Amino acid sequence: MLREGVSCSVDLSRKSLSAMMGNQNCHAEITFDDNVKWLARFRLARTTSPPREVREWILRSEAATMIYLQRCTRIPTPKVFDWACESDPENSLGVDYILMEKLDGKPLSWQAATPQQKEKVMQQLVDIFLEIDKHPFRAMGSLVSSAGGVFGVQGLAHQPTFRAGEGPLGPFSSSLEGCQVILKSYLAMIASSEIDCCYPVDTYLVHRLRQDIVGVLFQDVPSEDQFFLKHPDDKGDHILVNDSFDIVGVIDWEWTQTVSRAEAFCSPCMLWPVAEFYNGSNALAADELRLAAIYYEKGREDLAVCVIEGRKAQRFLFALGPESSFLDMQTHLNLFAGLQRAFNFEDEEWETWKSKALKKWKGDDLLLGLLELEKNERKERWGSKERGERSLNKTDCVDSI
Repeated sequence: MLREGVSCSVDLSRKSLSAMMGNQNCHAEITFDDNVKWLARFRLARTTSPPREVREWILRSEAATMIYLQRCTRIPTPKVFDWACESDPENSLGVDYILMEKLDGKPLSWQAATPQQKEKVMQQLVDIFLEIDKHPFRAMGSLVSSAGGVFGVQGLAHQPTFRAGEGPLGPFSSSLEGCQVILKSYLAMIASSEIDCCYPVDTYLVHRLRQDIVGVLFQDVPSEDQFFLKHPDDKGDHILVNDSFDIVGVIDWEWTQTVSRAEAFCSPCMLWPVAEFYNGSNALAADELRLAAIYYEKGREDLAVCVIEGRKAQRFLFALGPESSFLDMQTHLNLFAGLQRAFNFEDEEWETWKSKALKKWKGDDLLLGLLELEKNERKERWGSKERGERSLNKTDCVDSI
């Protein structure tokens, strides 16, 4: 019984149903007779969905993160009223769900905002980051809660880092350890085609480079440093604002992790100059510089530095693992150039660097396997082409007769 029996309804019209359906989740708006509104969030089961144990781990972490933010911080988030996993014997619905408050706001469209509106949002955004800074954790991973309601950092709530039958990767006592383990996992997934890339050898090489330079990224971070909650998809529409551009809530906490200070407080991607970033430039946008300036104005030079020097972490973590599968060759080349510049490497042409990398890692068994696969696929393509040409020649001969 919801809200002690207050009657409620859900609009199931075709238009409403279409609006409810996302790529992975369904959001049904529940309207009570006293005009209070909730959201029921259901995980959609598709043929491409991860196994149940993976889905449930991600749901457990998302619910725990939202409840933690409500109970322990001043960050505006939807209140969670109930949640359950599909496997819970007391779950009469039989599907994963979260029942939460529906906040009265609209998703922020950063590009459509005026300079004055952006300034107002950034001032509030800095306050949210300062609140996150007050609640550090001692490990890298994702939040879950025990039956007694105690919150703790456990394995990563992220599908690519969850091994069926083995559980999630993590938690980790250092960012260096965590990144090393994740990169090792991604390299194996690329080599086995579990991560389906257009250019598997090239993608493997750039991930292998990251494995070599990860120590540079975290060279000044103590092994027992603090970790902070990081929103997994900070492109802007995770922030709800009212007509006055007051932030009324931050939503979509699925896949949230605790990360290093450098990653937690670098600029959110909604502020990036996206076209320039994809073209390989590491220059900060005016909005990013303004974010750093607000930190300075509030006496937090340490967090301002995270923004000013943030491109190194952002380049390292961008298009990592499954996110690399969408890259065309030109984008791949541009992002590689940006990674080189962020780490102050010699600005080599891709083919020159690749030739050296293949020699350097010639003893890498996974790489050798990919090269063999590439060679066999090339032979198969040439064989198919030759068979097609022979077939055409035979047709020409018949026509001439």
